[in-house]
Amino acid sequence: MVSGVPTRTSDRTAEPEPYDFARPTRLPREQSAELLRSMDSFAKSWATELSAKLRAECHVTVTGVSLLPYEEYVESLPESAAMVLLTMDAVLARGIMQFPLQDSLGWAERMLGGAGGRDVPERPFSPIEQAVVTKVVTGALATMAYSLGASFPHNMKVDRIEYTPQAAKAAGPQDATIITSLELTVDDATSRITFALPADALARDAEESAHVGDGEPLDLMLSHLSGVPVRVSLQFQPTRVRPEVVLALAEGDLIRMTHSKNRPLNFAVEGQIMAKAAVGASGSQLACVIVDTQETP
Repeated sequence: MVSGVPTRTSDRTAEPEPYDFARPTRLPREQSAELLRSMDSFAKSWATELSAKLRAECHVTVTGVSLLPYEEYVESLPESAAMVLLTMDAVLARGIMQFPLQDSLGWAERMLGGAGGRDVPERPFSPIEQAVVTKVVTGALATMAYSLGASFPHNMKVDRIEYTPQAAKAAGPQDATIITSLELTVDDATSRITFALPADALARDAEESAHVGDGEPLDLMLSHLSGVPVRVSLQFQPTRVRPEVVLALAEGDLIRMTHSKNRPLNFAVEGQIMAKAAVGASGSQLACVIVDTQETP
């Protein structure tokens, strides 16, 4: 035997392991990258929503996306947690949004006008707290649906709340589950949040997209373009200033705009003006109200 050279032993035979293509052990690279991009977009939007609801500075960071059997996912969770079970169309298994129970009690206290300390004893939600937490999760699902687009399962909504992960039984022990891990920082306190989605839900959406009929090329192109995200913006009428004014700008300086305060703003899509809009609000967020849909030349 030559040292350093591996030898083949006859008594060590590798047994083949069955591979279930319906439940792969790894998330495809393209799908994982797309999910990360979509969830990063969700994290930024949700942090803004939570900052308004919790009356505190909030940051949400995506720490990873993985594919695990449901049983393995549950084993990674603490003995007690807030487990919000989610239903969706055409899938029997439940989705899950999980966060630390003690932290979520503090969030509910903040939303009800309290200080939201982290020393709140762990206990089930009161009816009022459960309504508040359900509202937070419902808002998160709406934001996530916007960020994920067509890949987000249809009609996802809150089913019930469990407090023991092992008792939730949202799916079968070996069901493939896509786990998105997030970190939520409220002021200086950080909480680990997970969003679990049955892999069948995304696989079903991908299969439906793959079986689009062989229609006319124009119809197929329009169907794809309708799902492409675009950037929209509200714009003032342009104002001309001299270069010396721009170069001399300092904090606190004012620039007089030629746009009248009673005149609607330009609603632009990817820089192209498409309509006129007035500034409005939707809940705690700024919004715009379209007042003229005629395209500006």
